[in-house]
Amino acid sequence: MGTQTGRSQAGLNDIELHDIDAWHRHGYPWEGWARLRREAPVYWYERPGIDPAWMVTRYADVRAVSADPSTFINGGPQLRYAGQDYNARARTAKLRKADLHGWDPDVVDDMIYLDAAGHGRLRSLMARSFTPARCRRMAAELDATAADIVAGFDAKLADGGEVCLVNDLAVKLPLATICSMLGLPASDWADIHRWTDAMFDVDTMRWAQPGEDRRALRKRLHGEFHAYIDEVIAHKRAHPGDDLATQLVQSRPAGDPLLHQELHGYLKLLISGGNETTRNATSRGVLALLERPDQVARFHAEGEAVLETLVEEVVRFTSPVIQFVRTAKRDTTVGGTTVRAGEMVVLWYPSANRDEAVFDQPGLLDVGRFPNEHVGFGHGVHFCLGANLARWELRAIFRALGRSGTLGRLQVAGEPRWLTDLHVGTIAEIAVRAA
Repeated sequence: MGTQTGRSQAGLNDIELHDIDAWHRHGYPWEGWARLRREAPVYWYERPGIDPAWMVTRYADVRAVSADPSTFINGGPQLRYAGQDYNARARTAKLRKADLHGWDPDVVDDMIYLDAAGHGRLRSLMARSFTPARCRRMAAELDATAADIVAGFDAKLADGGEVCLVNDLAVKLPLATICSMLGLPASDWADIHRWTDAMFDVDTMRWAQPGEDRRALRKRLHGEFHAYIDEVIAHKRAHPGDDLATQLVQSRPAGDPLLHQELHGYLKLLISGGNETTRNATSRGVLALLERPDQVARFHAEGEAVLETLVEEVVRFTSPVIQFVRTAKRDTTVGGTTVRAGEMVVLWYPSANRDEAVFDQPGLLDVGRFPNEHVGFGHGVHFCLGANLARWELRAIFRALGRSGTLGRLQVAGEPRWLTDLHVGTIAEIAVRAA
């Protein structure tokens, strides 16, 4: 067995990885992760207000844990590392929701919480819809939509004022694509954006009605989204179409249809997951490029020759998904350190993607970086279901930005507003203008 050196690193007690205020002010804690990679790559993190767990920060260890689902499971006490107050509120909300809708409180929110056969059963329902071949057939449509989006963005820039990189550009292609694939009418897309935005941006008052406080706003939006999913399920049962929502609603894995509760979770996962990661990679990728004008110039000069490597580098460099938690089923070792049965390990993907042992000058964005075996989409059996689609969408939007020359005449006009979340690294708003 390994050692417990990770528990005895008293000199690292000043590292705070879960300080939401610090994340809000500064973004990712790159320095803290770098120190852990150097000094305690599997580190026992025990701080007030959050459950203790092993922090796994090196690339090799993140991949090793991810590739061993028989030892490290998703279905433990936590799937996303968060403070005790947050988890308590989430448990209370889940019980209230189950009581309100007559649901089973023990049924997980979606398939990501499941392991082994349970996870495979639900994942297989949609897996063929996100293959490279399926995405390749969508490429021309994605390119056309992306070109229209960038043209509209350029038109707003030409007016001379400030525009939001997130809402006026980054969110549009992934939202339109997943909604179209699900067979949801374009007239609903603005509402869907509102509802999914509220799922992640707990501080926003953007969608508030007169006299409405934040709590009332969130309650109303969550209620509207729930009712909408109910309507989608009922409509697809009564009027099946050639779309993913129909495929899901009418599926019968193992001979039985999905529970209404399972359908809700799956559809919300597809809608939110289908736009959130790509939106974040787009907005933060553009900002990263604006900080490296030499890389913008190279992209403009080489175009298609570096498009695929640019996209992979954007995903590595931005790492929109910050962490997932796994729970050890039995005593084992990670990076030479003993992990006991029942203990949680937190996989920090951005840290793994900046591991100096794997990536040359990892803190620099290099649009031609190759090879680039990042873990921006995870690794193993829980590898992101929509990774192929995200890649095609990112190629389409950056292709359109490259052809239009937009990146060469864009400048940041204000400080970003980060979302206060430890799971997905999201910039809620960032103003830009024409240079």
